[in-house]
Amino acid sequence: MAGIARSIVTLGVVVVLASTASGPCDAAERKYPGTVAGVDQTAGTIVVEGMGPWRVKDDVTQVERRTFAVTSSTEFVRLQRASEVAPSGWTRDFVESALPRWQVKPGEWVIVTLAPDGKRPTAAKIVVWKPSEP
Repeated sequence: MAGIARSIVTLGVVVVLASTASGPCDAAERKYPGTVAGVDQTAGTIVVEGMGPWRVKDDVTQVERRTFAVTSSTEFVRLQRASEVAPSGWTRDFVESALPRWQVKPGEWVIVTLAPDGKRPTAAKIVVWKPSEP
């Protein structure tokens, strides 16, 4: 019985440490997936509409529209499946490839990773993916 109690206490300590440790949810890793609603190269912005369980009103998930600044350091990439074995060693794994700046259009699905600093939401990286891709 003492072994079970020790295991439970150990598990509890691991859970507490894991919940307090900094991880991928840090400000440097905030990501917003959604559909591109607008691109304004002149203003240096991209507008993304996304949905999530945190935006529910009257039992209906609401679309949240966010505007992100795009700077000269914002990285644009396309996410595609490898045709065979990817550099990771996994067959048909996702692979990123460079995308020319501003080659993103309304209607495309993106994941915007925020820059860790700044007073306004600024995109550090914009990943473009076509969900219909096999």
